[in-house]
This record gives sequence, structure tokens and C-alpha cells, in this order.
Amino acid sequence: DGSSSYEIDRMLSERGIIPEASLIAAVRARSLEGKLLPDTYRFFIDSDVDDVVQKFLDNFETKAAPFLNADRKNAKTNLILASLVQNEVPDFEEQRIVAGIAQKRIREGTPLQIDAAICFIKEQRDSKNGCLPITRADLKIDSPYNTYLYRGLPEGPIGNPGVGAIRAALSPKASPYWYYLSDPVTKKTIFAKTLDEHNQNRLKYL
Repeated sequence: DGSSSYEIDRMLSERGIIPEASLIAAVRARSLEGKLLPDTYRFFIDSDVDDVVQKFLDNFETKAAPFLNADRKNAKTNLILASLVQNEVPDFEEQRIVAGIAQKRIREGTPLQIDAAICFIKEQRDSKNGCLPITRADLKIDSPYNTYLYRGLPEGPIGNPGVGAIRAALSPKASPYWYYLSDPVTKKTIFAKTLDEHNQNRLKYL
């Protein structure tokens, strides 16, 4: 869950299902990032990329679209938010809290500062070299996906969220928190109410 079209293209091409970079090209041409629903699929070797894409989209329409269409006016916004929370935290209840934090930051004009969005930018530029480490220079990349430079949501999804993350984005949970990080050892999300508390958590866990 949360894999970008770049990662999915790599999974499929390494298994001989489609030519390398063909899925990326199809997704870019039709703005389909976010709609390659994570699930279990069966594909033939040497498949036509359009058939592969259609299989993803049919599944998205069956399993994800009914949730998003419940708030059709904000369907795109909710899909973008779902892609962010999917890549930030794995647990459903924590995803709801992160979705609430994101909405609160947007309302207050505070940058989201989501590292997963920086990783997506780096993938767009070079899909083979990976994301980490994120450097200070990376945080200054001029891109509409850079949530450090630009306030609000990025212009599109940064990956393909599962149904759980979509449900979390549609049911954000209010909390006193403004910040969070992931403990690299336990994978538990550590929330903070203030920047000072968050900085202490960074020293403790990172």
C-alpha cells in the first residue's frame, strides 16, 4: 500500500509483465497516480500495458471509488490526502490522527512538511536511486509536491493508497497534536503537541 507508479512499474517490469517505464508513461499521460489500487492481482507475462492499467482502474472503481464518491466534490483532495497518510503511518487509527493534523495545518496555513512527498519528487527525477537520505537541498527543490516550500496539499497523489487510508482521509480525527514522527525501531508513531516537544522526540528517537 502506498507504492508509487514508479515502484509498481519496477515490480511489474522486473517480472516480465510489462516493458520498463511503460506504466509510468501511461500514468503520466492520464494522470492516474493514486488510482492503481493496492491489491492482489494476476497478470500474464508480456501483457499489454493498457490492459494492466485497466485492471487496476476497474478494481479502483469497485473498491475505492464508492468511498471517495460519498464526498464527490472533494474526491480528488481526499485521494491526495489518503496518499500522504498512507505513506506516513501504517495504522488506521493513527492515519486518522495524521489526516486531522494535516487538515489543521492546512486551515492554519502551516506547511505540511511531509517527507514522503519529497521522496516522490526525487522518484520523478530519478526513479532508480531511491529516496534516502533526504538532504537539506532536497527540501528546497522547487516542485508543487514540495510540502516544505508550498502550503496546502501537493497537486496530486504521491502514491497509491489502500482502501484503509482512503477511509482514514474521509474520517480525520481531531487531536491536540501538530507534529509526529515514526520510531524507526518500533515503527510506532510518536505525536507531539508543540514544536519543542517534537524536537525532543527527534533527539530521543531519531
